[in-house]
Amino acid sequence: MSCYADIVLPLAFGSALTYLVPEAMTASLRVGCRVRVPLGQNRHYVGIVVRIHEQAPVGRSCKTIDELVDIEPLLLEKQLEFWQWMADYYACTPGEVMKAGLPIGLKRTENYRPKRCRLIRLSDMLAQTMACPENVRKMLARSGRQQQVVDYMMAKTRQGQPEWTLPALMSQTACSRAVIDGLVGRGLLEVTEKEVSRLETETEAPLADVRPLSREQRQAYASIVESWTVKPVCLLHGVTSSGKTEIYIHLIKDCLSRGEQVLYLLPEIALTTQITSRLKKVFGNSMCVYHSKVSEAERVEIWNRLIGQDSYQLVVGVRSSVFLPFRRLGLVIVDEEHEPSYKQQEPAPRYHARNAALMLARLHGANALLGSATPSIESYNRAVEGKYGHVSLSVRYHHLPLPEILVEDVKSLRRRKEMQGSFSPVLIGKIGEALNAGDQAMLFLNRRGYAPLLSCHSCGWTPRCPHCDVSLHYHKQSGRLQCHYCGWSQPLPAVCPQCGSHEITDTGIGTEKIEEELHALFPAARLGRMDTDTMKSRQHYERAIADFEEHRTDILVGTQMLTKGLDFGRVRVVGILDADSIMNFPDFRAHERAFQLMMQVSGRAGRKDCRGTVVVQTRDPGHPLLQAVVNNDYKKMYVEEMQQRHQFSYPPYSYLVDVWFKHRDASTVKKAAECYASWIAPRLPDMVFGPFSPAVSRIKGLCLQKISLKLPPSLSLSKIKEYLYSAQETLHKNPDYRSVQLFFDVDPV
Repeated sequence: MSCYADIVLPLAFGSALTYLVPEAMTASLRVGCRVRVPLGQNRHYVGIVVRIHEQAPVGRSCKTIDELVDIEPLLLEKQLEFWQWMADYYACTPGEVMKAGLPIGLKRTENYRPKRCRLIRLSDMLAQTMACPENVRKMLARSGRQQQVVDYMMAKTRQGQPEWTLPALMSQTACSRAVIDGLVGRGLLEVTEKEVSRLETETEAPLADVRPLSREQRQAYASIVESWTVKPVCLLHGVTSSGKTEIYIHLIKDCLSRGEQVLYLLPEIALTTQITSRLKKVFGNSMCVYHSKVSEAERVEIWNRLIGQDSYQLVVGVRSSVFLPFRRLGLVIVDEEHEPSYKQQEPAPRYHARNAALMLARLHGANALLGSATPSIESYNRAVEGKYGHVSLSVRYHHLPLPEILVEDVKSLRRRKEMQGSFSPVLIGKIGEALNAGDQAMLFLNRRGYAPLLSCHSCGWTPRCPHCDVSLHYHKQSGRLQCHYCGWSQPLPAVCPQCGSHEITDTGIGTEKIEEELHALFPAARLGRMDTDTMKSRQHYERAIADFEEHRTDILVGTQMLTKGLDFGRVRVVGILDADSIMNFPDFRAHERAFQLMMQVSGRAGRKDCRGTVVVQTRDPGHPLLQAVVNNDYKKMYVEEMQQRHQFSYPPYSYLVDVWFKHRDASTVKKAAECYASWIAPRLPDMVFGPFSPAVSRIKGLCLQKISLKLPPSLSLSKIKEYLYSAQETLHKNPDYRSVQLFFDVDPV
């Protein structure tokens, strides 16, 4: 009887495709292996086997698998189960999950090449003469440099070092390449090649001891362990600088001692740079780091190491780390669990790494720990209701005081003409005091570039992106206007292209402008800037953090990157330059996010030996949210937010699903969205809102429409998704709407 295999390809197909298994392959083919298969005319793809069976496709012919790529499965059973859950929950295809989950080097048969290194060692002939060094000396009597190299290599070989790279040997013997080439030519040395890792350092320093916990940390640690005996998920709610990371390290150490693996998730690469160096000192080469700045070849090496028996014990990474293969997962830590950057926006799957990590832990029977000084409303609510364990850590390490928070009314200050550019007198004074004391300052503004808006004073012309429905931001350093949605840019015009006027003025501030103003106010200060314009690579992150950590930078200006749990000991002052822009954002989560951002960036101040100061600049100093920030009152913010969400049926009182439509023609996409809404509204009464145009209604040349669904928790999400898929199929059967892109965003943030 013929054998068939269902294959998932890295394409947006609705399901796996069935292929005939060649008779010669039936004994070796296994679920989880990669195969090369034909698709269409003259196209071939690498796919994953998800099922092997004997059921021939009904009513159509079946192509044959070309090649078996793997002898052993590349995906584990629980991993495939997790990938299928992700496709089902986040309303996307298994192919889209595969495309996101597998490194590029594993989606192609010829893309990954192992790294090979040339090594030099004593030849067999010379090695046999080591017992008679006099024979060697006679052989090299006329070449003192060659004799020196051979003597060194013989001595080291006896001590257990049989081979060297060419640069290492030249450095250690202070000889030229010509000397070594001469020895190779005489047959005294030989050159070999071997595969080496791109990941591990050549030598590993002795591992550091784990620091002892304080009394409060020990209590929190014990409470977490106890809570896991009842509930597999625990929320650690600890104020900034309370020492949550040290608790994580002790829990990781316990897990590794049992032979289990740990996944430690962080929201941003900026945060991994500092924490991984700290973890590396304790766990050495038993840990690996996985994020977007890791090269594709390194990703393949990490995957292969994890899938093998000699696996990493600790994986530290950002959201994509949830796709990695784990054989013995025992603990999942989601640090800064409130961070919106855990949510994947584009492309599918549009998953939330925190929620996906909890499911991953559940499938493996592992414990999970969520940590934050400002938990998300949803996570805190689950802890309050008893669905999660809940542990509080309410004091800073060594009982350091929380920073003093001062609120400055910039509206009043501007009216009295007391502001100096973007800075209040109090903030300028506090920065000056910090610099005079040899301390540092951080300034937070959630807007990059020089100015968000340019306009002509004469005719009102404003430069806009030709592909997106937004104005262009001015970047003074590059002299260009740039779209922050699609990246399109153009040079700054010398005159207004509409009326020829020279009176083009900028409005608003960005981090680049703040940096310029600081240069004028504090000319002797060493400044740094941390935003997506300056942090282009992993090396940029590491250099910026190291410069600030080692006090080669006095004042660091940045966007949300500054709020990601960075730990610096000499920050005395933190300035929040425009609190209103984050509080007044048109989103139901705006106040929660604003509280989290302000509390997190405030927590960077006074983390070692002095009380820090935070200056919040706002046009609305009496805003209730700011009072909660001043008093570090998370519960006040939580209660007020829950009241609002209950009134308007927002999470956690509902599930949200957004249905997005994209097309180049505005009229077509609007009609398609209206048709779709008319089909699903009768089945989901009082749950369908829209369609409507989002705040930015055109991005990268595509016009957008959105429908929002508010679904009661009592309803079956799987059943509702069946309605949505059915309506999608009906829409695309209409030739007028066949080219309209439609996708779902489950649990949008």
